[in-house]
Amino acid sequence: MCHSGIALVIQIGNAAAAAATEAEAAFADLAAAHCSTCAVALQPWSDGSLHRGSGLFLTAAASQGDVVLRVPTSLCLAVDYAAGLRLPPGAWPRLQRGVQKDAALPWDILLALALLDSLSGGGDAFWERYSNAVLPQPLDLTLPLCLPPRLLPQLQHAAIAAGAAAQQERLAGLFPGLGGSMSEDGPTWLQWGFGCVRSRAFRLADEHFAFVPLLDVANHAADPSCDFRLNAGEGCVELVAVKDLQPGQEATISYTGPAGMTNQRLMAQYGFVPGGNLADRLQFAALDGAGAAGIAEAGAAGRGSAGDAAMADDGAQAVLMSLDRMQACMGSDQRMASAMGGRDPFAYAALKSLPFAADEAAAAPLGRQLSLAEHLHAELEAEAAAWPTSLAQDGAVLQGWQEQGLGGGGGGLDARMVAVVEYRLRRKALVATCRQLLLDFMEGPPPGAA
Repeated sequence: MCHSGIALVIQIGNAAAAAATEAEAAFADLAAAHCSTCAVALQPWSDGSLHRGSGLFLTAAASQGDVVLRVPTSLCLAVDYAAGLRLPPGAWPRLQRGVQKDAALPWDILLALALLDSLSGGGDAFWERYSNAVLPQPLDLTLPLCLPPRLLPQLQHAAIAAGAAAQQERLAGLFPGLGGSMSEDGPTWLQWGFGCVRSRAFRLADEHFAFVPLLDVANHAADPSCDFRLNAGEGCVELVAVKDLQPGQEATISYTGPAGMTNQRLMAQYGFVPGGNLADRLQFAALDGAGAAGIAEAGAAGRGSAGDAAMADDGAQAVLMSLDRMQACMGSDQRMASAMGGRDPFAYAALKSLPFAADEAAAAPLGRQLSLAEHLHAELEAEAAAWPTSLAQDGAVLQGWQEQGLGGGGGGLDARMVAVVEYRLRRKALVATCRQLLLDFMEGPPPGAA
């Protein structure tokens, strides 16, 4: 069912370049008219591989601490749980009907409804132009919750696919009238709005969430050039340089904070995974309460000791593995140093996914360690056995696209498929690395190792 009243020009194929030009022009016009400070411009972005899009780039030199963009809070779509909804003047009909239907709707759904109002001019002139010209086209949203059913299995990871399907079902149940697709093979209206909010909104303070136009297009970097802050006294959100910058350098921010995020969370929330993510982790059923109980039952049945559980339901201490043994099993100090120093990010993330004792005295008896390692390896082996494509095949697909000069954002290739293949390839690389480490651990140190 098409939701009447929403008009969105969808640019595809050769029209992608025209859409990019319009986005850049709209950004410049709106920033000049509404921002007292704007030393950035929206420009095409590429990392030299399959990724193409737009980003914020400095138009003038900036010193550390300089404000390079100042967006009035009066332009923002905000939910402040202490002060309520804060919106520019306008009717906002879908948002208002949503609040009347359920006053307890969460902030992200409220902002998604506001974006849909913006598309059809139900907000104000600024937001009508911004939503239609600058926000992502439907087929450019790579979050799993915005993928069609045919693409979810292509992630080749049941947990993230199931989470996306559940989110889609939840959104469809909230507002069935917004369940029609925006374009062929594209997200529904509400999936698009929610996907934009999920990947682009900001938490400005405790219980204060906002969609900040102009700032929302800033790209992520592990070592960002800028940071954002709410300047309540001046009534604006500011983008501040955290290092000296020259014209043409990109103004990036960190989406994750210093702790980082796993690839699963990054993909679910933002639709991409970075290369060499030291914050990535694997989760094991054998390390949660239910899995631990299962290991204990297996031990009671004669397939291990009854104390083999990673964490027994009766509150027994977790089974912790020996890092010293792992280092000996890796065969060289250099291999461990490369992993723990982050030079081998998959090995680093794999080691951090495993329950090693911080103090060797706390490591469990060796038999229990080996039994746990066997269970963890079996989980990874079962996952790998279900993959319809291999790590090598996925790598060859990406390499082939690269050699053909394809890519998202107008490069002739569906950006969603690029994101999907990159996600599953990097998960497979982490799984393969962790499987090998567990095998090394179970086999023991090589002959002659200390």
